[in-house]
Amino acid sequence: MTATIVAQQAINGIVLGSLYVLVALGLTLIYGVLVQINFAHADFVTLGAFAAYFVMHALGGQYLLGIVAALLVGAALGWAINITVFAPLRRKGNELLPLIATIGVSVMLQNAMLAWFGPVPYAFETPYSQKVFRVAGTFFTLQSVIIIAVSATTIALLYAFMKFTFLGKALRAVAQDRETAGLMGINPNTLIMLTIVISSALAGMGGAMLAPVLVLTPFAGASVIVKAFAIVIIGGFGNVEGTILAGLLVGLIESFTTQYLDPGLIDIVVFGLLLLMLAFRPTGLISERREENV
Repeated sequence: MTATIVAQQAINGIVLGSLYVLVALGLTLIYGVLVQINFAHADFVTLGAFAAYFVMHALGGQYLLGIVAALLVGAALGWAINITVFAPLRRKGNELLPLIATIGVSVMLQNAMLAWFGPVPYAFETPYSQKVFRVAGTFFTLQSVIIIAVSATTIALLYAFMKFTFLGKALRAVAQDRETAGLMGINPNTLIMLTIVISSALAGMGGAMLAPVLVLTPFAGASVIVKAFAIVIIGGFGNVEGTILAGLLVGLIESFTTQYLDPGLIDIVVFGLLLLMLAFRPTGLISERREENV
């Protein structure tokens, strides 16, 4: 029985960790390239969740198409806000301005969603949530399988893009030294735009995966974004590999805390780990120099 419980909680933890990784990866990319925190990331997650919800219901339960729609909505939103807000502020040469702007964008998006969708929570049930598999005493839903599959595929594609494509290598060059990359013929503004679009697309897709787990409201993303920030710090600011490991670790910690301690202690345990990391290993799980991140 004990082995079965451990296996069950491990499965639950991996599913939860996969969700956290999708949300945290966008934050990591933004910081790795721009050395900036995007406080509006939570609202990109929420908009992605609403996009998936409405597309799925409009198409008669096509949840997978809802995920694609959430990714596209997130990417389009990132592109639009970068063009209208972030890029003009970056040209002013004050790095604090874009950071402050992300707070303003967050408040604006939250209130816009509150006006559009109202404060009443939406019940987001997918056709896959009720399909349960039982293996050796453990059980999991088809929704959980989709979450793990989509997360693993996304991580693999992102890794391949960053390591093996010209644009990925150029993006890493901009992260290491923006001025030198510009002298080598790389357009930093184009790569920054690409980073924001990818980050926002990941946020939108993360929202589509999280929505069936959370209560969907205009503030749904805010419930996970603080934990996503913690994951980024635990993994190492701007470090993609560290973020993946930290996301899975936090998911497992939450799962086993729920089983063996108390659900009310989850945040205490997770943020206790964060404080320990800051005190004894501030570089995160994977120590890298700043210029080696991303």
